[in-house]
Amino acid sequence: MKIILLIFAITIAISNRIEAQRPSTSLDDLLQNVFNPKPTPNPNNGNVIPTKAPVPTNPNTPQTGDGASYAPCGDNKICVPFYNCKNDTGNLNTDGEYLLDIRFDDTKSCASYLETCCSLIDKSTDVPVVTPKPQEYKKGCGNRNADGVLFRITGNKEGETEYGEFPWMVAILKQEQAGEEILNIYQCGGSIIHPQVVLTAAHCVYKNSAHELLARAGEWDTQTKDELYREQDRQVIEIVLHEQFSKGGLHNDIALLFTAQPYDLGIDVNTVCLPPPNTNFENVRCFATGWGKDQFGQQGKYQVILKKIDVPVVAHDQCQASLRDTRLGKFFQLHESFICAGGEPGKDVCKGDGGGPLSCPISGQKNKYYQAGIVAWGIGCGGTNPGVYASVSHLRPWIDNVMSSRGFDSSHYTA
Repeated sequence: MKIILLIFAITIAISNRIEAQRPSTSLDDLLQNVFNPKPTPNPNNGNVIPTKAPVPTNPNTPQTGDGASYAPCGDNKICVPFYNCKNDTGNLNTDGEYLLDIRFDDTKSCASYLETCCSLIDKSTDVPVVTPKPQEYKKGCGNRNADGVLFRITGNKEGETEYGEFPWMVAILKQEQAGEEILNIYQCGGSIIHPQVVLTAAHCVYKNSAHELLARAGEWDTQTKDELYREQDRQVIEIVLHEQFSKGGLHNDIALLFTAQPYDLGIDVNTVCLPPPNTNFENVRCFATGWGKDQFGQQGKYQVILKKIDVPVVAHDQCQASLRDTRLGKFFQLHESFICAGGEPGKDVCKGDGGGPLSCPISGQKNKYYQAGIVAWGIGCGGTNPGVYASVSHLRPWIDNVMSSRGFDSSHYTA
């Protein structure tokens, strides 16, 4: 069996290298390496190196753009980080607003969409490097950056989030050996509720050992390391599943992951608020976020940039009635630990989104959010049936009990 597994791992690694040589790669292949950007050749020495920017000493300090290509793109023009170029004049930027177009097209003259072709101020080859000033963030949980962090994006016609829009979003990764490489395999989503605690779905992690898992915060575009802030990886040291979690029906589908080191909280990495018990979210429009597939089955594609969908919370009885019209049958009973949202064609979470948060606005507080649900299951993707989530409000007492039993208070997730 060990020999078979080793052959399988080597096969995956070889397959990934073959795919890297093709002009385009199906996003479905990213299931194996969605959080492992392909290495690119270094023109200086011919060796293959990962495209990574230097890690700043303070993770809450924006990166300086030292990983930029500075490649020529026209007469007296070079490719620079987008925030180094003024949008209105096309000249190098030392201040101003930041606007990023994430659309890919053949007219782009720079290799990365995080770079733009910019005119030099003079004939000198010296390029002033601008470091965007860190934005101040509101302390406390649930603060959504609706306009993004340091820049806004355009061309987001497929539900792409702004950079840093949902700072509590986490990608849960499984570390697997493939030949001489360690791959970070995307498992599911999660959310930060405490600097050392991640909330996710039990069905995502119940088969795993804690030492296999990393919880990555601050991720946005999974295929670049050139974002303004570096992502934060934390080793999981304990997995706590709900004692009454049902592997079949997914009742009480909740788990807490405790990390070895705390996250450094800032504008791009922060906690989400949890609702008090018995909070009613019916008819509230909320956001579900994740890197999962855009549709069910082999035609579905995993997402590179974190996506969001806005969906209405559906009443429990209405959701149960809708699900009874599916293969679940007329006697199906929707468990009390669930909450439902969606039912609008083309808007749904899908495979790979499990464990991610359903974030709902807190009444009377601008851009402040509760996590109402945890992505659990559904019948297909993108149809007229609501998606089903673990109800955080219903499970809040369990969360508080587990946290207090380990010496963690609830202040980080209490609005």
